[in-house]
Amino acid sequence: MLRDSLQELRELGLSRTLFRLKWELLTKTALQGRFAPPAPRLEDLPAGAGLWTRVVPFASPQAVVERTGDRVSSADRQALQQIADEACRGRVRCFSRWTADFGDPINWHRDPQTGAAWDRGAYWSRALRGGTSDIKTLWEVGRFPQAFHLARAAAWCPEQAPRYSDAFSRQLQWFLAENPVGLGVHWASGQEIAFRLLSWIFGLAAFERLGLANACDLQAVAGALLEGARHVEANISYAERAVYNNHLLSEALLLYVVGVAFPGSPETKRWRARGESLLLEQAEVQFYRDGGYLQNSHTYQRIAIHDLLVACLVRRGLGAELPGPWLGALERSLEFLSAHQCEVTGRLPNFGPNDGGLPLPLSCSDYADFRPTLQALSLLCRGERCYPPGPHDEFAAWTLGPEALDAPLRPRQLKSASFRTSGYHVLRSGAPGTFASFRCGSVLDRFGQMDMLSLDLWWRGQNVVADPGTYRYNAAPRWHRHFTSTAAHSTLTVAGLDQMLHYRQFKCLYPTPAQLLRFESGARWAICSGEHSGFARVLPGCVHRRTVAWIEPDLWVVVDRVQRVEGQSVRLHWQLGAFPWRQPAPHLVTLETPAGEFSLAVFSEAGVGASLEVAQGQESPPRGWISRYYGEKEPAPSVSLARGARGTLTLVSLLAPAPPVVSPCAGGLRVEWGANKGIGLLFADGDLERLEFES
Repeated sequence: MLRDSLQELRELGLSRTLFRLKWELLTKTALQGRFAPPAPRLEDLPAGAGLWTRVVPFASPQAVVERTGDRVSSADRQALQQIADEACRGRVRCFSRWTADFGDPINWHRDPQTGAAWDRGAYWSRALRGGTSDIKTLWEVGRFPQAFHLARAAAWCPEQAPRYSDAFSRQLQWFLAENPVGLGVHWASGQEIAFRLLSWIFGLAAFERLGLANACDLQAVAGALLEGARHVEANISYAERAVYNNHLLSEALLLYVVGVAFPGSPETKRWRARGESLLLEQAEVQFYRDGGYLQNSHTYQRIAIHDLLVACLVRRGLGAELPGPWLGALERSLEFLSAHQCEVTGRLPNFGPNDGGLPLPLSCSDYADFRPTLQALSLLCRGERCYPPGPHDEFAAWTLGPEALDAPLRPRQLKSASFRTSGYHVLRSGAPGTFASFRCGSVLDRFGQMDMLSLDLWWRGQNVVADPGTYRYNAAPRWHRHFTSTAAHSTLTVAGLDQMLHYRQFKCLYPTPAQLLRFESGARWAICSGEHSGFARVLPGCVHRRTVAWIEPDLWVVVDRVQRVEGQSVRLHWQLGAFPWRQPAPHLVTLETPAGEFSLAVFSEAGVGASLEVAQGQESPPRGWISRYYGEKEPAPSVSLARGARGTLTLVSLLAPAPPVVSPCAGGLRVEWGANKGIGLLFADGDLERLEFES
């Protein structure tokens, strides 16, 4: 539609639109990057450049093992050794979760899951065209996560270190032979180049300190660093003008690292200055003032944090003061992410796109556990630990040095918090692992998912209402549409509409406007209310308002009010966690979690139970799935109800361990649950106005 094309131009802006048209023209003709100046040669660099392996001052393997030996269990060490043993045979742990067999020697251009092959001789700017499989699987092995696995396993199992070093060297040399500069999919993304080279730096530095690095590998990687930086410098304008997210941070990091590693030549001085300048600028731009991140994704924020953390390590290695913008972005991130964390498991709500990325896999903790990263941030920014000793400390030992773990322990005091700029709000009950995270705030930059006013609920460490996640970026279109859609999230849709228009695979138009109306908390309660008008682009005047309340000890009340629906169908959806379930009554669904039973019930404003439909693991159309890890999905109960309405409709959802008993009262509803005293929910104009506690 012409309207949508004009909207895309309006959102992108004239300057970025013209840049994108020029870029597409150059890449289609395979001219992009053809005329970049050659990278400096090693022999032209000044003496002393061979010390580049210490440019990122990772700790020595022996020191890490000695300091964290009592924190990494024997079971974790055995699991790491198994991952390394598999990697020696080309079976690589992907996305920190599952193993794929790429062959021995590794086939860098064939997807082991589908058998689809990519053209190894295609020029980089055209290499992604015509692919028939998820390129991220090949990019994952191209990032060389096995460099971290092999080097860490060598540290923990020194008797196997020569074998792991040989496997690393063999795969490194094979990659270089099979992926000439500028050819194939592994040169198609500057961020992939940056992460691969960072992996090689870590692997070589670790094996060098174990006395196992060889001169051939050192020479080869030094050359690869220079070639990688040359390629990124020639093409970083795309990340800067068309992408401007974590890709830009990663590419800037590569320029900075290589510029510091090889000082002295005009080219490397330019790389260092350019990289540092972009890192300083983007630390201010990409990390909001309240600590949120412009991609509306906790996992992407962790990737960006790893980029800045490496930059800080390089800067510390130079003996220089850490820049305020870097420290500020990291400390704000620590505050923001910690507020959303389940302190029992270390996990966060799976908000936003999740591509399985983890640039620094330096612990045995689960991918979804943020404690390794947040412990390191606390040590770097505040000089204190926020978690007691555990396997997560290995990350901080490798990056900040084992001595950092001597810092005092000061656990965070978690409480309800509102992050108004980024639009995330946390209501905490005070009980360990029990809280709700509420999404409410206008989409400011790059969309994450179409999830405005969605709720993520944790009870006693169990994610009972869960974000559906991502699954894959390049799966069958129906799966990508499903996991991105409003209908898959725990919120409300009208007339089957998404809150934004899914225009292209990674682009949405008409950013959802939303506003926070209320955020209050007391000793026995907390309440948050907001609304959005994302449906108004099609249904003028249509507004969805949601109010979320926590009531001591463990009752959660969610009131949804939608106005001006003009006879359209309204669908309320709850995506529950992957637990066994039953439906004791039409309006009630009960989960059987490891922490006990937890119930969801839905009522009208008058207290009449609503008939709920439950689906799980439905293939076509997809419904009832959650994806915590990239490339992996599991069935989970999807609970919904559909109502036709005119004017205004109000629905009341009650979530608690015991099934609630509801009865009408003056001005609203009275609710009892378990052995708790009743509480009054008083309404005004179809919305929850106040709570009335019974004495």
